[in-house]
Amino acid sequence: MEHNHDRFIFAPVNNKPLNNMETMAKYTVKEITWPEKVFFTKRARIAFDKLPAFFGQSYGEIYGTVQKLGIKATEPPCAIYYSIDEVKKETDLAAAVPVQGPVQDMKAFKKVIIPKSKVLATTHYGSYENMRPAYAELEKYLTTHGYKKELMIEEYLSDPAVEKDPGKWKTNIYFVVK
Repeated sequence: MEHNHDRFIFAPVNNKPLNNMETMAKYTVKEITWPEKVFFTKRARIAFDKLPAFFGQSYGEIYGTVQKLGIKATEPPCAIYYSIDEVKKETDLAAAVPVQGPVQDMKAFKKVIIPKSKVLATTHYGSYENMRPAYAELEKYLTTHGYKKELMIEEYLSDPAVEKDPGKWKTNIYFVVK
């Protein structure tokens, strides 16, 4: 999937009614095994309302740098969530671009390698601000099957700069588990 990465913007759409896809969403959780994945990342602790600007700038910088160096981005952009603080309304996360390895370290970005892992996965269709039911289903599966969550990863399969209808945005959500 081609993305115009220097225009990749993550902006919540406020005051819009949910479309049928979002109101009637049913989430299926799958257990999958991920192969080792290599990402170039830019990590920060960010307030929720600053996420769109952080993602837009970070993805532009990462994609621009890897393209200049001739490194191949292998999959759509992701966000790796290390922690989320609902009280402070902030998160410790990394804008992440999967790349084809092996690759050298870069000064500007941290290389993160996620080893072959068991992953719980579901897919959300709709705006980013309406993802709670998808996360709730993953959390429920996690609890009922006795897994421990290591990381949360969102994989953005839609480019909001291209697809203007948030109801059509597709996001894979992964919990890396033990």
